[in-house]
Amino acid sequence: MPRCHDFLIWFMDMGLATCQPWGMSITRFAPALLAALVLSACSPWTSPQTGRNLYAQNCVACHGSDGQGGAQMPDLTMIAARAGGVYPQARVLDKLDGYARGQVAYEGVEMPNFGDLLTGRLDRVDLPGGRSRLLPEKIIALDAYLRSIQR
Repeated sequence: MPRCHDFLIWFMDMGLATCQPWGMSITRFAPALLAALVLSACSPWTSPQTGRNLYAQNCVACHGSDGQGGAQMPDLTMIAARAGGVYPQARVLDKLDGYARGQVAYEGVEMPNFGDLLTGRLDRVDLPGGRSRLLPEKIIALDAYLRSIQR
């Protein structure tokens, strides 16, 4: 996701804002800057609530409404616990993105092809180590929901 700082740099490069010793002065288009900052900070398309809706549509049948899995399905509320207490976002995004492309989840268990999760807008996700990835917003939202249900 673009950072607020990136927008401010762009506005300064365009001559729309200047830096003064006492702070930044927006010379033109202040409402446009404010709207851009707000939209970049909180996209409704990548929110945990959107992810919850996607989970209900695509995952409940196998993983249960509470995410605790079943006989062959893993407990999705314990992803962080199984990874030593830290939510492994890059690994989860890899799995979600790969699963959406029809890869095998576990030996003898194939995830359904959720091609719809790969449609729509793309957004950048910042990852540990200064890396980032461009992913479909639906994948990002599903990851945000999974992160929110960790025990």
